[in-house]
This record gives sequence, structure tokens and C-alpha cells, in this order.
Amino acid sequence: MDLLTVSLLFAAGGLAIALLLRKKNSLSLEEIPPTTIVSPKAEAKGRKNQDIGLDPGTRFIEQPKRQKYRLLNDSEQELYFRLNEAMPSMIIFAQVGVAQLALLRGRTEAKRLSNMLGRGVDFIVCNEDFSIVAAIELSWPALDSSNISAEEEKRLSLQSLGIPLIVFRPNDLPDAEAISQEIAGAIIRRNRFEAERY
Repeated sequence: MDLLTVSLLFAAGGLAIALLLRKKNSLSLEEIPPTTIVSPKAEAKGRKNQDIGLDPGTRFIEQPKRQKYRLLNDSEQELYFRLNEAMPSMIIFAQVGVAQLALLRGRTEAKRLSNMLGRGVDFIVCNEDFSIVAAIELSWPALDSSNISAEEEKRLSLQSLGIPLIVFRPNDLPDAEAISQEIAGAIIRRNRFEAERY
């Protein structure tokens, strides 16, 4: 045998001994726990559950679903449907800013009512030709009556634009017939406001 063959046999023997020793010191494949790949989202959720002190056995219970992002809350939705029932031939817009209504009258009015920026009314009732009949607000009565309330400030601002404000209370929503009567009164007030403006 030549020198090359002897060195190859010696290296193979050494490798075999090293593998045997390593196998003896390491775990068998059956004893190695399977690795799990965890997404960053699941890992963050697990950390969040641990942060709030949930028992590890219960931390994978489904969380309650987040409520849908809605334009109108339950009371406002109920009033919206009653408004439609009371005035089927009229158009109702929801969540309209007072500053937008002032801008319809011109830049001068918008500038004059710039303090109402960010304030709005729950509903605007329009005729079929989109002329404004009334603004409708759904709110609780103000507890502090020492100075002018936000509701009264809104009423005066809208009145200066020729728009009557009707306020309903969430715990005392009127039926469709009472709403029709309120709107009829608002139409009369609107005509009076417009006559006073000119």
C-alpha cells in the first residue's frame, strides 16, 4: 500500500470514531423536540397575552372581535331610520360640519363662523332640490348652565345661517309622526329666518 492509501484509511477511521463519539453524546432524533416557526405577529400576540398576565394554557383563546368602525352610533342610527320614515321624500345627510354649512353661504360667513371649525351636526334634512330644511342634533342636556352651552352656540350659529336646529334626546327619541311635526315647524322657522336675513 502506498502512503496515500494509508493516510486515507487513517482519516476515515478517525472520522468514524468522531461520529460515534458525537452520536453517543447527542440526543437521538426522536428525543429532539420539533422546531416551530412562529410568525412575528403570533409572537407579538403571545407576548401581549403574557404581558396582561394570562395563564399560558388560556392565552390562545380567541380575543373578542373589534367593533366595526361606524359613522353613526346606535341611537343615531335609530334616529336616522325614523327620519327616513317620517320624511321619505326628503334627503338626509349625516355628520355635517357647521363650517361646511357656513361655506355654502360664502367665504365671509365661513370666516365669521371659523370658531365652529370641527363642530358638526348629526343630520341635515334637505328637500329634493338639496335646499336645506333643518339641522338635527342628538345630544344629552348640558349639565352646566352657567355660561352659553355648546348646543346653544351651535343653535345661534346655524340660526345666523338661516338653518333651524332641532335637538332630540337619545333617551327620548320621538316617533315618525312627531318628527314630521317638528320638521313642519322647522320649515316655517327656516322661511322666517330667510326672510329676516334679506
